[in-house]
Amino acid sequence: MTSDLAARNRALGLTINREIWNERRVDKIADYYAEDIVSDYSPYVVRRGLDEMRAAITGIPGTFEGFREDLKTVVADEERVVLHFTIRGRQTGPWGPIPPSGREVEYDEIVIMTIRDGKVVHQTGVADNLRGLRQVGAIRSP
Repeated sequence: MTSDLAARNRALGLTINREIWNERRVDKIADYYAEDIVSDYSPYVVRRGLDEMRAAITGIPGTFEGFREDLKTVVADEERVVLHFTIRGRQTGPWGPIPPSGREVEYDEIVIMTIRDGKVVHQTGVADNLRGLRQVGAIRSP
């Protein structure tokens, strides 16, 4: 049986996916993320605080036209939410050091969010960047 807290955490994960990442509602970031949020995508990037989260979210349209996260799996307990989704979009701007390719990308990501007092205090993300980089022509496929 799912606890009320686990159900609230699951709902928070779904809301973040929809409002923050798919709708890019930067006005809602402080509602769902703690002031001192740490978003760890090591070795690529570690973002700290709400301003760095806002910058990441507002930069998406400049990199990926039509960016979308389509959820596959959501798992939650009293402390964490795990989201597995597929990212889709067309690379129209620089992706790190990779120049715009104009190509469609589709790759998976898993995010593990730690929740305290109804807000995300930490998240770890693991993205299948290799697949995306192959799709934009930055790395040759085997």
